Amino acid sequence: MDRSPTIGFIGLGRMGGPMAGNLVAAGHPVIVYDIDRSKCEPLAARGAQIADSPAAVAAASDISLSIIMNDAVLRQVALGESGIVNGARPGLLYCDLSTVSPAASAEVGAALSTAGVAYLRGRVAGSIGLAEAGELTIFASGSPTDFDRAEPVLTALGKRILYVGRDEVAAYLKLVHSTIVGVYAALMGEALTLGEKGGVDFEQMLDILNEGPLGSVQLALKTPMLKQRNFDDPPSDIDTAAKDLDIVLSAAREQRIPMPLTSAVRQIMTQRQACGSGKQDIWSMLETFEDMAALTGAPTAGAQR
Repeated sequence: MDRSPTIGFIGLGRMGGPMAGNLVAAGHPVIVYDIDRSKCEPLAARGAQIADSPAAVAAASDISLSIIMNDAVLRQVALGESGIVNGARPGLLYCDLSTVSPAASAEVGAALSTAGVAYLRGRVAGSIGLAEAGELTIFASGSPTDFDRAEPVLTALGKRILYVGRDEVAAYLKLVHSTIVGVYAALMGEALTLGEKGGVDFEQMLDILNEGPLGSVQLALKTPMLKQRNFDDPPSDIDTAAKDLDIVLSAAREQRIPMPLTSAVRQIMTQRQACGSGKQDIWSMLETFEDMAALTGAPTAGAQR
């Protein structure tokens, strides 16, 4: 019987920690690394091994996964002195699941190809809750052969695993996702403020929107938070969303794609960051629109705030 491949996992943040845990729960041999070693210890208690660098992960695994914060960290993890490229065992497949720029991903792909390391561009759609439940949507681009090899491992992390094309297709698809997430949250904040200013009952307005043709999965998920005005400890905060939109706008400039709506939303996020709300949920942009409309205090039934 063929042995189960050893899986490396780099980056044990809010998404990566639960994802690595699901690999352990699925019975895979797992070796983990995070710059903060304390994040590795709960997984070690469940049977994972701890590596002291990305290179050590690559040397000990058949398939290495990562989910990290930005382009600079990706370059360091993949190409740094203690990176994947300098530790990869023969036949290693490296699949990065991070939201990074297509340009940085292409740079890493070219360097790894030269070094003989297979590289799959994976991207994730979903929240921390879905990561914990192993119900993420994961899409990937690159070699179909590499995707086929990674797919059985990725099924421990998501309920939908999709191959979307070659090269940086998955990177661009994730940027489409990030754009819609950010702009939709801002659009709803602006529209809800209009209703509030006109005297519409805030909670009833949300209920009617959810029950009508404009309802959406995203609005339904956010409605309890909007009603309670509890924007703290979110699954997706302003700082992370702003970082993602920076990547979107950078890629758009490189491709000469005008994105005026996204640019405006990024400025609203800047305002939230400036007033110390960067760690709040992205739907807290509602409060910026309310402030601009001179609405103060919590919403009250049947009256302006």
